[in-house]
Amino acid sequence: MSLQQIDKIISILSKESRPYEWVMAEFGKLEELSHLDLDLETLELMGLSFKIKQNNLLSLKTRTNQIKNEIFCIVDIESTAGIKSGQILEIGAVKIQNSKEIDRFESLIKVDEIPENITELTGISLDMVKNAPSLAKVLNDFRLFLKDSIFIAHNVRFDYNFISKALSENDFGILLNRRICTIEFAQCCIQSPRYKLDTLKELLGIQSTHHRALSDALAAGEIFKYCLGKLPHHIKTTEELIEFIKTSRLKKIS
Repeated sequence: MSLQQIDKIISILSKESRPYEWVMAEFGKLEELSHLDLDLETLELMGLSFKIKQNNLLSLKTRTNQIKNEIFCIVDIESTAGIKSGQILEIGAVKIQNSKEIDRFESLIKVDEIPENITELTGISLDMVKNAPSLAKVLNDFRLFLKDSIFIAHNVRFDYNFISKALSENDFGILLNRRICTIEFAQCCIQSPRYKLDTLKELLGIQSTHHRALSDALAAGEIFKYCLGKLPHHIKTTEELIEFIKTSRLKKIS
């Protein structure tokens, strides 16, 4: 899957409306979606929602969605190894709207093997997952939980790509949700020597168990809410928030 190709399409749509036919044709060029008969409902199931404007033009809902009304889903996974050879071991997520928790998701996943170092890191043993649901079941439930909310994680590319790859391999399609990295957001709003989760937790006084999916998702959610409180007042919509993080971080780095 080429995240770069997806980002190129969504980058255009984040700035301007495009005809229905253009949107479907561009997404249809993606190898993972080329076999699908794409329509608005299919794209929404994969996480991208549109408003239909005059002349059959489509506009991303995130262009006008107010941050206070947007649903953000903060996600964390534990895995047996990296994305190339590992399996997802646990998914945890919390949904927030207007800085208040509205729902949460947590599930272990049945796997046949867990490396000793992963058990030492997470505390998750084979005995704990022997009666856990299958990956396909958890992915299906998580997809319905996530819907078209904004996917947020600490080092978002890891969690987003891992889950998207697993969804694709289990014939659920790929993720198209807009995404935000709490590392990058924190770099815009928090002065810190490092931006690892445990460093920011200590800095902000967040108490939680490290290296369990829901606990880490809740911690990242607290970081996200703290950063929202530091936003300039003129940042009102979800797309303005995403653009602020991208441009502010670039200025800070340069």
